[in-house]
Amino acid sequence: MVINFKKFSDPEWIKQQREKREEERRIFEESEKIRHKTVCFTGHRPQKLGGYDMKNPTMLKLKEKLLEVIELLILENESERFITGGALGADTAAFWCVYIMKERYPHIKNIVAVPFENQDKKWSTEQQAWYRKMLDKADEVIKVDETKNYKDNAVPIGEYSVEKLSRRNEFMVDHSKNIVAIYDGSKSGTSNCLYYARNRYLGHAIWRLYPQYDFELEVYYTPS
Repeated sequence: MVINFKKFSDPEWIKQQREKREEERRIFEESEKIRHKTVCFTGHRPQKLGGYDMKNPTMLKLKEKLLEVIELLILENESERFITGGALGADTAAFWCVYIMKERYPHIKNIVAVPFENQDKKWSTEQQAWYRKMLDKADEVIKVDETKNYKDNAVPIGEYSVEKLSRRNEFMVDHSKNIVAIYDGSKSGTSNCLYYARNRYLGHAIWRLYPQYDFELEVYYTPS
């Protein structure tokens, strides 16, 4: 490889590099502004939240608490964008709670980040119907396995892989400042998601709801 050292003293080259750095800084600062107004959700599947009936007592209590937390994030943190992963259980509850809050705060955005298209392929007919309704009502649907830096190159786009579930969580964490976690402390996809957040050093605020303690809220911060 031959290096052209003359260009380092070329005024035009120096100008181009300075403009490039300024543009990169502008893009980063803009993305950070958006991230600081963004919340993502992570949480357990139905079997840890009272079952698949979305109106079971545990799920109803969770929804009640989520509505409180979402409103706090809007009013005290000026949060405007809310990302859920589209899965059954906590994700579904969080999406519909944000949807309800849009009636009071129409400026907020309800976003679904799906790990791959047709993640509902093996769900029941009723679950699929609600899933499709959720995607239809969303302000934005992001297919993470089609997104730069989050693709699973070992599996074709649109097809299932466990890795894609993790990439979906990583995408949400990387694009959020606040994380609402419905987490009982057990080993799970939720624990993996929070481990990833702790090791990203982005200074996330974790709003943890404890299912085993009537969804008691604890707020703590990851390193930055």
